[in-house]
Amino acid sequence: MLKIEQLQISFGNFSLKVEGIGFPQGMNVILGPNGGGKSSLMKGIIGYGHENLDRREIQFGGHHLEKVESIISYLPQENPRFRIRVREYLTMTSGSVPEERLDEAVRYFDLEPMLGQSIENLSGGEFKRVQCAQVALEGKPVIMVDEMEQGLDMNYQHGMMKWLCSEGKDKVVMASMHDASLAMTYADTITLIKGGRAEGPLPPEAVTADMLSECYGLPLTVRRQEGVVLVYHNRL
Repeated sequence: MLKIEQLQISFGNFSLKVEGIGFPQGMNVILGPNGGGKSSLMKGIIGYGHENLDRREIQFGGHHLEKVESIISYLPQENPRFRIRVREYLTMTSGSVPEERLDEAVRYFDLEPMLGQSIENLSGGEFKRVQCAQVALEGKPVIMVDEMEQGLDMNYQHGMMKWLCSEGKDKVVMASMHDASLAMTYADTITLIKGGRAEGPLPPEAVTADMLSECYGLPLTVRRQEGVVLVYHNRL
């Protein structure tokens, strides 16, 4: 379990305060409006932007963490691109992975046609798949992905969610998302965050329309049918 004992961040008029919540093995999704604190929560966990951190006490497996590089693979909303081929990018942070592992990741994320291309020339969705493959190759016990579905078409959104769920069988996976329907269909837990305050983690079935409506400031309806969750504005 990844546990946040204390996390406080402040900059400008925004402040985030989270304490005493833990994320277990599995697919843990963070939902909330833009500016609510989803990205700040993830950056705070990894210690990014130290000048804004007022307090940070993080535990993993019962041990206090100062540096998290060895246990957390973090995929931010935006990653700078530079002139490097996809094959070299895949092994850049994962070290000397066995060739069979690299081949398996290439097949799983459908990267074969682009291995010789520079990442500068990839579409947003293609680059996201390459980044996910790199995270898979790193093999760290915690995976954090900010705006998981960004840049992916419907087919690859579901593919990436299934991959994260499979990783969550023996890892702690955290993913911030905007698509509440997609999130609540696949997630093991949901955490709602608004105005720098978090509620959760909760099992998806415990997240009600009233809770989502309050979080997003919209009148929302939640429908569950045959393992699929639909969340929609009830006045459209």
